[in-house]
Amino acid sequence: MSGLGIIGPEFIFQLALGQWSSARRSVEQFKQSGYPGWTIKHAFLADMGGFVLQAPDWVEFILDARQVHYLVTRGYVSFEHVAVDGLVIEDKNKGAGLVRLIVVCQMLWFTLDCCSRAIQHLAVTTLELTTLGFIFCTLGTYFAWANKPQDVLSPIVLIPNTTLADILIRAGDVAKEPYKSTPLDFVNRNQWSSWNLYWRYGMNVLRKLNIVFATKKRPIDKLPDDNFPPLSPTALAVLFFFQIGYGAIHVVGWNFHFATATERLLWRISTIVMLSSIVLYWIFDIYTWYIHPFIRKRPHRISRLSEVESGLKVCAENSVHSISQPYRKPQGMADKLRNNSPQHDPALSVPPISVVAAVYVFGRSFIVLEDFLSLRSQPPNAYESVNWLAFWPQF
Repeated sequence: MSGLGIIGPEFIFQLALGQWSSARRSVEQFKQSGYPGWTIKHAFLADMGGFVLQAPDWVEFILDARQVHYLVTRGYVSFEHVAVDGLVIEDKNKGAGLVRLIVVCQMLWFTLDCCSRAIQHLAVTTLELTTLGFIFCTLGTYFAWANKPQDVLSPIVLIPNTTLADILIRAGDVAKEPYKSTPLDFVNRNQWSSWNLYWRYGMNVLRKLNIVFATKKRPIDKLPDDNFPPLSPTALAVLFFFQIGYGAIHVVGWNFHFATATERLLWRISTIVMLSSIVLYWIFDIYTWYIHPFIRKRPHRISRLSEVESGLKVCAENSVHSISQPYRKPQGMADKLRNNSPQHDPALSVPPISVVAAVYVFGRSFIVLEDFLSLRSQPPNAYESVNWLAFWPQF
């Protein structure tokens, strides 16, 4: 995830925004079920792997917020054991508030310094401009993660009043499909976002290059930090604003000082490429998961979680083959580009957005490279400090 943050901090913000949206949905879900004591801090803790299930007939495994809700509402686990006191959660988050406050103050001071330099006509480097882009996305990330615990070293153990086998039998046919992460995968099997598909597609590309970051266990012993929960329409609008804002910040360097005219031209091209890639991504995404299912007029009602989830479900069920049918190998180059999953799972097919992603990465990579190359040649006033007394009113 650190590498993804370097390429685009707006992706980290998207992850944080998705987790915040998921936590709010969890709070609303518990509230509708008659459990108002479940707070957003509980939801964040659960989605971080803060709860584990210790059934008498199975090994201990991690739960997320929706799985905790499933166990509570069906009477397998007492809500009193789940709704831990807020002080217990805060104890897992010692010092996080102070650290965040210090970091936010540093970011605001850096922003103030750059704005003051521009007012006094002092040079601002492209590296500083890129840093402002990071700050813009990081402030949004900090807001989304304001109630998120920092680390979960000792999860809360939940012991059901029955066996895991009994839980799965009572769940019925939905629990018959083999699990990929934990035996309770069926609870939120379809709660994914389009970005999860794109992310898995990218990870499969790396696996084909024999680049494997970690071997997945079954059942998993920790929740992955690269899960992109679905976003509500409001959250999608906020994400679009931050992505466009991050790209637009780099356009400010259109007439900055560069060592050569070629570098200035490449910077301008890269910034336009970034903004164009973002817009094209949204066009592809909205058409694939919203407009196309609507045109086909095949309504599928899943839940009221979000319109994104509904669109994903429609596209997954209307793909080349139904999930319930046997998988087949992709036929032709177009099929192979759309689906590179090991088992050729049709639910993991993606629109031809990989080209847009590749173009974005190339544009963003040059900007990162130029941030450091430009330091070899800067105007003299780039090394001058801001005259803060000039802002002091004269009497």
